[in-house]
Amino acid sequence: MNKDKKFSIRLTDKHLSLIKSKAKKKSVSQYCREILLNESSGGSSVATELLLLRQDIAKIGNNINQIAHRVNSGEDTDIKELSLIINNLRDMTNKKLERVR
Repeated sequence: MNKDKKFSIRLTDKHLSLIKSKAKKKSVSQYCREILLNESSGGSSVATELLLLRQDIAKIGNNINQIAHRVNSGEDTDIKELSLIINNLRDMTNKKLERVR
């Protein structure tokens, strides 16, 4: 592909430094092309991951509602694992969000 067109933007020193640090081993030009064309950020795969995460959250919410219903009805229910499930969900969410940022 012949890259004979030029595209420029104005940045502060701080923004340029940030872009250079995020580009790592790539050229700033290559990194910016990938970001602008939505390649580095995962494109549609990020949307798919977020959709799956949303479905998982809905399932967990349903399970929490079932536990709450049992507890409110006086049924003896073990909720020790609930904290672990919530922490795991938070960690999964943070990992997915890191890909989007």
